[in-house]
Amino acid sequence: MKQFSFTITWIIILQTVASGQSADTFRRWHFGAMAGPNFTIYVPKSANFDAVTGLMTGADIGYSLQNSPKGWSLHFQPYFGASRSSTEFGTKGTESYSKSKSKTRTINLPLLVRYTITGGKVRPFAEIGSVWNAWSRWYFKSTICDNAGCYDFGGDWETVSNNDHRFSALMSAGVQVDVGKVTIPVTVRVLQLLKKKETIYEPVSGVEYTIPTVRTIQVTAGLTF
Repeated sequence: MKQFSFTITWIIILQTVASGQSADTFRRWHFGAMAGPNFTIYVPKSANFDAVTGLMTGADIGYSLQNSPKGWSLHFQPYFGASRSSTEFGTKGTESYSKSKSKTRTINLPLLVRYTITGGKVRPFAEIGSVWNAWSRWYFKSTICDNAGCYDFGGDWETVSNNDHRFSALMSAGVQVDVGKVTIPVTVRVLQLLKKKETIYEPVSGVEYTIPTVRTIQVTAGLTF
């Protein structure tokens, strides 16, 4: 909630600055808010791991490169993301059973180039860019049962700072619809972690493990002024 309040405060400040532009001219600067669900999957898909669901909320600061809604524009879209997952192995009540829960909180900074195809009240667009994961916190708790009984571990928030997992590529497509003095953008976005999958050999067990890359699909809607 603190991150969402911070986003809304910035939108109000930026909108106040934008009000100084003449209403008779095309405004190149646009400011707005966006939110929606996201679904994170592993590539290749790992056994027993389903898509991780979550939510994102953020701001949209855009600048048109021409005096028209049609054409090229630049967008900075900082957002806060939250997700949680739960995974079970084995049968509950047996000796070989485990259950894990995790939560993730992130702050991400996408920078995009957008091309708006038409200039009417309904304007489809496509965009491409990169996303920097500026901050991440991860919470993990697991219950494991074996011959000695069941026990728990984990449960503390940990700040994650892995430079190998900081950057993702982003591609998206959507449509903007003018409704009075505001615009409603609806977008489908695909984020692909740039780090390639890794294969690690465990000499004790003689087994190779594949660490997959992460792909996230986001569906967002918002308001732009």
